[in-house]
Amino acid sequence: MKWLKSFKKHKESLVIDLQFQSIDLMESLNILYDVLLNSINAEELDIFDTLELPDTFKNNSGDVNVDLDYLSDNTDFINCLTKKDRKKSQIVNTKDLSTFLTKPCKYMFIYKQDQNELENPIFIILQIENDKVKLYKINGSVNNFLNKLSSKTIEVVDGDENYIYSTSNVGEWQLQNSDKENDVYKKVFRKEELQKLLDDRNIKVNII
Repeated sequence: MKWLKSFKKHKESLVIDLQFQSIDLMESLNILYDVLLNSINAEELDIFDTLELPDTFKNNSGDVNVDLDYLSDNTDFINCLTKKDRKKSQIVNTKDLSTFLTKPCKYMFIYKQDQNELENPIFIILQIENDKVKLYKINGSVNNFLNKLSSKTIEVVDGDENYIYSTSNVGEWQLQNSDKENDVYKKVFRKEELQKLLDDRNIKVNII
């Protein structure tokens, strides 16, 4: 069957990319940022040393004291990038995207001046919810990050059975191996219904 072939490919990708354990959905969502960063072999760097930012952006703890939107539009920040022969992308806010993330983030990429934005960026600046702004060096393909971010398929493992659900909008989930539909695992779940099922039953979930 077509879905089975596709699932086998997804499953192989999951094992290679996530290596992994089955984990409940909420735990999966909470650690997904680690998964995203690991997918590009991200290396956290000191943003002040790397981009030579002025101390006016630094708080008493040595972290960036402004949010990413302010930083992106700030003339001093843009000048620092220009001096380092760098340029920035537009900010992406995951609130505007359909993703698994329960904690939204904002990010932008940093490129060399002579790169176009179809090429792999050298850095990503990331801010999770209202947390501090962080800089990471990208040591892998950024497509891995983007693919993980937009993943919309899960495998629900209940005992010896598995159920594959996919979504196009994260608000509604549709059973892919429809021959397994039953009174518990319906053909279509609203997001809230699926979460209640996961909370009420001793099951595991893989993000595929």
